[in-house]
Amino acid sequence: MHRINKEETNVKESMSIVEMIDHCVRMDPEHTAIETPTASLTYGDLDKESRSLVSHIERMTVPGEFVGIEGQRNAATIVAMVGLLRAHRPFVVIDPRDSAESNRSKISRLRVNRVAQGTANPGEVELVPTPSPWRGHDTNQLTPRKDLHEFYGNIAYAIHTSGSTGEPKCVIVARDSLNGVITDHRRRLEVGPQSRTLQFAKLTFDGCLTEIFWTLCAGARLVMVDESALTPGAVLQDTLTRHAITHLKTTPFALTATEPTPGMHLRHVLNGGGACRPAVVEKWARIAAFHNAYGCTETTICNLLTDGLSPEACRDGVPLGDVVGECGVKITRQKTDHATELSSDLCGELVITGKSVAIGYLTDDGLQRFSGPADTQVYPTGDIVTVRDGQFFFVERCDRQVKVRGYRIDPGEVESVACRLDTVVEAVVLAESHAVDQDAEATDALVCYYQGAAGPRMLRRHLEAHLNPYKVPSLFKRLDIMPYTRNGKVDRHALQATRTPIAGEAATVEAQVMSLVQSLTGLDDAHRNDNFFDIGGDSASTLILLGKLKELGWTDVGVRDVLRAATLGDLIDAFPGKEAERLCAV
Repeated sequence: MHRINKEETNVKESMSIVEMIDHCVRMDPEHTAIETPTASLTYGDLDKESRSLVSHIERMTVPGEFVGIEGQRNAATIVAMVGLLRAHRPFVVIDPRDSAESNRSKISRLRVNRVAQGTANPGEVELVPTPSPWRGHDTNQLTPRKDLHEFYGNIAYAIHTSGSTGEPKCVIVARDSLNGVITDHRRRLEVGPQSRTLQFAKLTFDGCLTEIFWTLCAGARLVMVDESALTPGAVLQDTLTRHAITHLKTTPFALTATEPTPGMHLRHVLNGGGACRPAVVEKWARIAAFHNAYGCTETTICNLLTDGLSPEACRDGVPLGDVVGECGVKITRQKTDHATELSSDLCGELVITGKSVAIGYLTDDGLQRFSGPADTQVYPTGDIVTVRDGQFFFVERCDRQVKVRGYRIDPGEVESVACRLDTVVEAVVLAESHAVDQDAEATDALVCYYQGAAGPRMLRRHLEAHLNPYKVPSLFKRLDIMPYTRNGKVDRHALQATRTPIAGEAATVEAQVMSLVQSLTGLDDAHRNDNFFDIGGDSASTLILLGKLKELGWTDVGVRDVLRAATLGDLIDAFPGKEAERLCAV
């Protein structure tokens, strides 16, 4: 057993998140705290609005009662988070775009009676009864859960993730653990009043909390933009430059798809949400201090964080970093193929211990504590890591859980929902590359292989009705028969061989574009009147489509051209000098 513990700190002398924000308010109340496309809030405004919200919270809720936050990308969402922390009420962020079924489950399990949402006045928040589509048939007041009674006052928030069983899991996180994580980030990333952080992560993902609070606890500026301005590639590149962003935490996919430029003001860049590759360090370390971050929802967002990395030191792998927050880290050896292959190094499952570990999973049957011997807090991450020269390096997951473009997804959950459709016999979901003739290790697409009578369009509509958008596969492949191994299990390695490689040259621009779209979505009947994103197009496949259009001669085509095209026909017709009968492939 290998163990690395952070030196103990005096918790009593440390400041809470609210105390750090209050300090920033006193230091410069006129300094901008939150900048949005339509308005800005100063630290004085943030203080005023959050304190006003506290009075409503205390009047309309009871200790221990969860309050929902409508997760819109605006200042009101941030004010609500600060106000609820100030009022010692736990919160859960609800995304209105997620399926009603998913949101009803969250509301019911956490007994949410009130939701904080913004008004027409920037930064102003009101508490409203939980909207009926989320509340379901329950019209009675829901009282706080008794199994959380001993933690009243020390719960910061609840956040949902997918477990290996295919069912979303509700994690209850303590305030105390969050304080240490934010304090360490603020210090290591040298965040100060002149810093400008881009709020990148989805608001229902816990990664957003580090972005938000390392900024507000340091008197810096949090920059919130429309989601369309965060598209990896040229769009994100423009956003970073135009808003003079100094601090960015984003996903491996976004870092790979976006190119740094001399005009950027970045000082610190963090990779989070997936394994980091040496090429990413090589690219971004040229213009900023580049950090790799590792953590789990169940262990309060981030547990390991590197200092600025040099490309030379990362040629054989990118380390996970040193301990963040108040936790211990150990490795439990397992008899796995990974340990055999890496026998010269210490290798096993990464286990997090200590205060950073969340309270536990909240289920319909009760609270499942993350506890070990002598009531210690322990969480086995399910990640295989190796130790070389005293540093941790990620190997892979113990189970089938995958990450696609920074989102952690359990394929079993998607498979289970797909098979609820009565015309689907079997389904297998894998993380693969959009283009089967590209690097086999790339995982920028979720692919659903299925057996049954349902057409791809029907199956997509079914999944969109029951799953959050990021869990819906980009590509669907219908098979007459699933390939199986000798022991009777689905042969997942053989599945990708059933996909058709991206087609080669065709006679016209239109023929080439439509052939490519069919390969990227799995829809053999994709046609001119389809909207690219309605049939499975996403940020990764958009980049492939743009590459083909540039290859054909549309040199200045960009993401906006694809976004603005109502149909594929509109995009094709916008091709410079488009005359389908005489345009040929380059």
